[in-house]
Amino acid sequence: MGASLADGLLNSGAISHESTLVANRGQGKAESFAKRYPGLSVADGNRQVAEECDITFVAVRTGQMLDVLREISPVRGHAVVVNGAIPIAHLEALCGGPVSKLIPSVTMEHGHGVSLLCHGPSVSHSQARCLEEALGKPSRVLIVPEDGMEAATDLTSCGPALIAEMMHQFAEAGARHGIGRKEAWEMVLETMQGAAAALGSGETAVSLKQKVATKGGITEQGLMVLEAELPSVFDKVMERTMVKHAEVRERLMKELGS
Repeated sequence: MGASLADGLLNSGAISHESTLVANRGQGKAESFAKRYPGLSVADGNRQVAEECDITFVAVRTGQMLDVLREISPVRGHAVVVNGAIPIAHLEALCGGPVSKLIPSVTMEHGHGVSLLCHGPSVSHSQARCLEEALGKPSRVLIVPEDGMEAATDLTSCGPALIAEMMHQFAEAGARHGIGRKEAWEMVLETMQGAAAALGSGETAVSLKQKVATKGGITEQGLMVLEAELPSVFDKVMERTMVKHAEVRERLMKELGS
């Protein structure tokens, strides 16, 4: 996720190569990333990034999060934590300064997707605006309340994987009914891109369905199945992910208290 976030910001011109400093627990991985962007520098460690940068993006695995935040505390500038589990009040206390919570999407490296943001009370108007403008170049920025971040994460950050699985299963169903697997995937991919373009241009889901599904026709039969089955499927998806969100939050809060 950190690499996708950096790719999106750099490729969109939101930040310059020369003003960017990266760190990774594996120095070789950071150096390999830096080679793609002439002028970009590799830090000696996390602490150097926090000390030299106006905005520090912290995008690490959940199990490493608290150790990294303690390592870089107090952050010199504005810390942007890619994690929705820890309450922002605790993050600001831990970092010793202004903190925003960010949930990006891996698709922002392609110039699309949603960046979910929640600003802490210590984040100034100018800091919030600067961050939102930068993230707004490779993605659509949505400010969400902290208590709504987990459900929104399922739709945006988890969404690409969930949608990819739906597309895969749709294509596999075609393959099971006589279409070549490669051709079935190409059909689904192109159709998904076309549907997304139509919906993005102002078409509604209802009007698009009405254009395709004639009364008593073939498409109507497929829609009847999806309308009957999908609500419970997606409810189960959300229920499972909400349980996992709660487990992660509980684990981190216990560690924070220790």
